[in-house]
Amino acid sequence: MNTSNTLLIAVSVIVLVGILIQYFLWRDRTNDRKVLDEHWNKFLKSESFNDIKGIAFYGDKLIWNKHLTKGQLEKIIELVNSKVARYSQLEKLKYNAYNKKLHYDRPLPESGSSGGIKQSW
Repeated sequence: MNTSNTLLIAVSVIVLVGILIQYFLWRDRTNDRKVLDEHWNKFLKSESFNDIKGIAFYGDKLIWNKHLTKGQLEKIIELVNSKVARYSQLEKLKYNAYNKKLHYDRPLPESGSSGGIKQSW
């Protein structure tokens, strides 16, 4: 095998791996969009039945969903903050929701800006 064939095979394998990774990421995002309403309804149902395990489970699923809206996040934070004193199982969800809120509220870079970095001068 000469050098050009080896190089062609190596580049082809790298491109194929990149395409496969992008496919699985696309499929994951599509699945997140499909199950968002289902998980949200189950979360609200768990809230109405005061099912702490369901709140923790579906709340965590929602926090990691890329299509969660800011309004839904606020509702999760409000619910968890009201119940975390009585139910320590919600502590992890409280911190995950807080971190997601920080992610939503982060400064984003704009054209002609300093890249979203808050400067103290």
